[in-house]
Amino acid sequence: MNFEYVDVSEEQISKAIKIRKSRDERYGNIYREVESDMRWVGDLGEICFNKWLKGKGLTGFEWHLDNAAGKPDFTVNGIRIDVKTVKRKVPPKMNYTAQITARHKDAPVDELFFFSYEFKAKRLWLLGGIKKKDFLNKADYFKAGDQVHSNYVIREGHDIYNAPIEVLVKPDDWLNDTII
Repeated sequence: MNFEYVDVSEEQISKAIKIRKSRDERYGNIYREVESDMRWVGDLGEICFNKWLKGKGLTGFEWHLDNAAGKPDFTVNGIRIDVKTVKRKVPPKMNYTAQITARHKDAPVDELFFFSYEFKAKRLWLLGGIKKKDFLNKADYFKAGDQVHSNYVIREGHDIYNAPIEVLVKPDDWLNDTII
């Protein structure tokens, strides 16, 4: 599978950091944060998803920026979508996985769309989308202390659902079959 990517600008990074700071001030941050967490990559994913949708000619969709807690990130044609972004040092590989935090399992969303941010190259990779229920059916659950792989042990309060990225529908196919 060839992955599509977009280069990320300093302006987009600054905007993502600003959005994350505003959201943390409004809702708090329930997780311990270290500088290397780069928690703003989730907001960067939303910024680029918004730009991608517009680039595909979609209009009339809603990006839930204000009062966003407990809501999907986007609503497009009545479909509620959460955008999920992880940071990585390298481009995506087919043996990588997509994940959601366990506390998002019951969030009011229909679809999930995944990105991988290659932070050294400032490149955001579009991995694809999937119905949330299909993702959960194909995902494995990992709780605190579980080892996902050799470099990833789940921290307390960070339980996840994790599935191979091969279960995702390619971005353009997902958009054409699910949203448009």
